[in-house]
Amino acid sequence: MSAKTNIGLVDTDELTRVFDSIWMLRMEGKNTPGVVVYCEGGRRKWSITSDKLSILITGDTADFVGAYRLPLTIVANAGRQNAANGAVTFTIENDTITAESARGRQTVSCSSTPAPTAQRVAVNRSRASATLSGKDLAWTFFSGANMPFEVLMFDDDEERQNPDLFTISIEKGLLMVHSDWTKAKLYPMLGGSVAKTKGRGDVQVNTDFLSVVLNCVDADSEWTISYDPKEPHNIVLESDTQYIVATMTKVPAIELHERAIKLLEREKLDYQVAGNGSIGVRLDGAVVSLDFYQRESNEPLVRLSSIVVRDANESAELLREINAHNCSGSITRCWFDGGTVNLGLELLPDNLHVLPARLRQLDSDVRRMKGVLDPFAAEAALPPKKRRRRKTKTEKQPEVWD
Repeated sequence: MSAKTNIGLVDTDELTRVFDSIWMLRMEGKNTPGVVVYCEGGRRKWSITSDKLSILITGDTADFVGAYRLPLTIVANAGRQNAANGAVTFTIENDTITAESARGRQTVSCSSTPAPTAQRVAVNRSRASATLSGKDLAWTFFSGANMPFEVLMFDDDEERQNPDLFTISIEKGLLMVHSDWTKAKLYPMLGGSVAKTKGRGDVQVNTDFLSVVLNCVDADSEWTISYDPKEPHNIVLESDTQYIVATMTKVPAIELHERAIKLLEREKLDYQVAGNGSIGVRLDGAVVSLDFYQRESNEPLVRLSSIVVRDANESAELLREINAHNCSGSITRCWFDGGTVNLGLELLPDNLHVLPARLRQLDSDVRRMKGVLDPFAAEAALPPKKRRRRKTKTEKQPEVWD
């Protein structure tokens, strides 16, 4: 990095947007490896990332080659209010960057880096969106999810629990944010604003997302918030100069999936994750499938299942043995489906710690039942049930009066 590179004269508005993003990460204690600046399409781009957040800020016109990772300090000192006293010129030479303004200059080390690939979320029909002013967007989140005024007016009370999530709802012409503070011995709150909307649906998000909105959304721009209620893996905030992707959604089934993988890795079990999220675990005598479900009560569960017998005939003896197992008091359940005999059980989040033990038990039961059921599965299947023909002529109601 020997040639001198001029990143350009960066005005106060652009510096403020970058500063607000890194300041938010600092206040939340989130680690980020620095700010990457590069030029694309004749515009300056600032890329800021953390483990659950991707922020891309589009700045003014620029013309330079390469991408550079800048320490947070030099960007913060240029962008914080009244620090640089106006626009700042950034130049890079010999692995150092200099920020120069009317107030003076600062020089720190920096490094070249490959230009990042901007994270973009594909748009699909199931994705709901709401477009409104930044001022209305920030107010909706502040009024619906910010802590109530009374929170800091109580003495310490271990029984008070602040919520760890809140709900975003998009309805026709309306964006709403709801949080429930009853466990903190307070009250539910609902904030809403009129918006231009597409689609509808709800998503639950971690409270960290509130800080993203309140710090990164500028009041003067038009913003669009969007998410997929069916697969709520991320939320996108977008304006003409910023594109923010936050993976801060609260999806209990996904969290249960992550916990299950950690348990499998801790036990050093052989597993693979399918494209649909199912996990296959290879044990001594069976391959067990872990399937994750989100119930209407919002509580997830994981179903462990394995095939005992394939290509089985639905014989009377086979069904009798299946029924006998299900009446034996075992925690596993057996069922016949489409020519296969399956064995399985279900676990709720509070009981997930016993997953390794339940896998071993299921493996043992599959091997035992295979020896029992194989002979009966080869017997002749029961004849198909005859369906009673419905009478085509409607019977006449007898008269019950004279």
